[in-house]
Amino acid sequence: MVFLQKAYSRFLSRLPISNIMNRLGEADSSYLRRAADEPIDWYPWGDEAFDRAKAEDKPVLLSIGAVWCHWCHVMARETWHDRSTAAIINERFIPVKVDRDDRPDIDRTYQEAVQALTGNGGWPLTVFLTPDKQPFYGGTYFPDRPRHGLPAFRDVLTAIADLYTNDRGSVERIVNDLTQRFPFVSPLRQPVDPAYLEEVVKQMRSAHDTVSGGFGSSPKFPYSEALLFLLQYYESTGDRTAWEIVDNTLSHMAAGGVYDQVGGGFHRYSVDAGWKVPHFEKMLNDNALLLNAYLGAYQLSGNQYYRQVASEIVEFVFRDLRREPAGFASSIDADVHHEEGAYFVWEEQEIRDVLGDRADAFIKAYNVTRGGNFEPTKNVLYPTGETDKAQFAKEKKALLQARDKREKPYVDMSIHTSWTALMITSLARAYSVLGERRCLDYAVESASFIMDHMYRDGTLYRTYTDKPVYSGYLEDYSCMIEALLELYVVTQEAGWLDQAEKLLDDCEAKFFDREHGGYFFVQAEDRTPMMQDKPVTDFSVPGSNPQMAMNLIKLSNYRDKLEYMDRALALVEGFFDLCRQYPLGHGTYFAALDYYANPPEMVAIVGPEKEGRELVDLVNGRLIKKIVMLDHGQYRQRPAVFEGRKAENGRPTAYFCKDRKCILPLTDREDILEMLKRPRFGGDTNSGSS
Repeated sequence: MVFLQKAYSRFLSRLPISNIMNRLGEADSSYLRRAADEPIDWYPWGDEAFDRAKAEDKPVLLSIGAVWCHWCHVMARETWHDRSTAAIINERFIPVKVDRDDRPDIDRTYQEAVQALTGNGGWPLTVFLTPDKQPFYGGTYFPDRPRHGLPAFRDVLTAIADLYTNDRGSVERIVNDLTQRFPFVSPLRQPVDPAYLEEVVKQMRSAHDTVSGGFGSSPKFPYSEALLFLLQYYESTGDRTAWEIVDNTLSHMAAGGVYDQVGGGFHRYSVDAGWKVPHFEKMLNDNALLLNAYLGAYQLSGNQYYRQVASEIVEFVFRDLRREPAGFASSIDADVHHEEGAYFVWEEQEIRDVLGDRADAFIKAYNVTRGGNFEPTKNVLYPTGETDKAQFAKEKKALLQARDKREKPYVDMSIHTSWTALMITSLARAYSVLGERRCLDYAVESASFIMDHMYRDGTLYRTYTDKPVYSGYLEDYSCMIEALLELYVVTQEAGWLDQAEKLLDDCEAKFFDREHGGYFFVQAEDRTPMMQDKPVTDFSVPGSNPQMAMNLIKLSNYRDKLEYMDRALALVEGFFDLCRQYPLGHGTYFAALDYYANPPEMVAIVGPEKEGRELVDLVNGRLIKKIVMLDHGQYRQRPAVFEGRKAENGRPTAYFCKDRKCILPLTDREDILEMLKRPRFGGDTNSGSS
């Protein structure tokens, strides 16, 4: 068998590249399938590859990337398709390729290892492993020849292969050192001081770029979860500093090139501090979180600009990411024919050809030059001092129609549960805030699709192309529970609560550490000594343990089960010391702490169904943090919050309750609106962190 495998590798190295098809041609992942014609004897992650590595005593070359990743495409073109590089790999390594979107568990594990080894991480991730999956060297992008201050990958391969063959002791020392750097860490419960939230805002303010918004310099990422925490905290306390950070960030982002000024929606991040030049891939998860942020900013400020941005994101999602019969595509590639941003950038003459005599004003407003503001003759569109996205609506519509005739970048139609769940949550909220019925209808359809087609025999699956594949991870469960809870808030249909509780029970059985507390990222049967992670950090999705704490708090209120609140408190107290070390990366944790420390009002509505639902919509459209329940006679056993509550004079009646105490019933819509307009916090609304 080993002889045949070696012969196959030599055969691959001699074939013309156009005739090569490795093991990845039938993979479920579109990213793996795109590597099927590379002259490398790739394996998907699995026992077959590592059994061969053991049998031949060879190191494993692990490459982790994604279909949307620009530098993954660059490395594929330069390095993986280089015949001399491929010959070394096929002769001296067992090559394995992984799609990080399908297997975030593998990615998380080896990202941590490479960051420990080199101080850097990202994609493509390139890792060298022993046959028992232990990392001993790694990096990210490696070119085919020396460039960008990096060595040629052929030289790296030769050095690593020689090290593994001739100096196994050094490899073992590196493995042992890495193992000691990542000991199993248990949550350590300690009382938390809610006043620490003020310190969190101060630390976020110290990292805030007061000139261009956002945090840090370049490259600049949105830190959406931190923004969502700041919005929630502002609503809870009236802390003006929290609002000013959000307002400055969201206004600059929406007026930058990181926002698709023609088609709506955000690119993944900005390569500069001013949000002008993006990395052009567009991600479902990023746009879900940012849609949520812009909706919240509009709710709290009434600023129509934020409503316009939110509406444009929704339009982008329905136009470019909607998937039939339900769900959403996961990403849109940055490249077309190896040219980054080709679909999204413009030459001045192209704009003149489309807009005619309207071009001059648009060109001036959107910083277009003949020489280009991105690459020679190529322009990224970004306005200066924009306050109204409708100002050039006709021009942008014409440009969008012209752009639509270009060859489009690749769209990954795979459904990923956690990312889709984030968008379900945001679309449900978009219905409440914007009043667009299609948002709720499609959120319901997508949630039903996941629960009908991707949830089987107590297992929620991670990915769906034409069938569900890969058992779900903690983030899939936590994001989906959140989505189901949001659908209950909006529809008041108890079936969504039932499904959320069912997923919660499955999550407890599969992920919860009953000995030490907290939830593991992977299920018990997939857990290895290197996969003991209990995620709390926001990383492309909200930190899963804090998100579970938030889910438990909400379920405790809706189901009146104190044990859920106790379990949430254990998570909040257990991870406090870890999260306080880097507040900016733990926005979801501090949102959960705020939810616990500053409980939302419960709005109990009693009355006829139609009119009662109208009041539910009224409340949901104005509050970020709330617990809303409607009783229109549907309960066999009324929840405790409705005890003693009735519809006054047959009219829908709202009770605003806190700490189980309610104000006098309100039936007049204007009175209810006044209650919703009042500050949700005590003290001076202009107070802030000092």
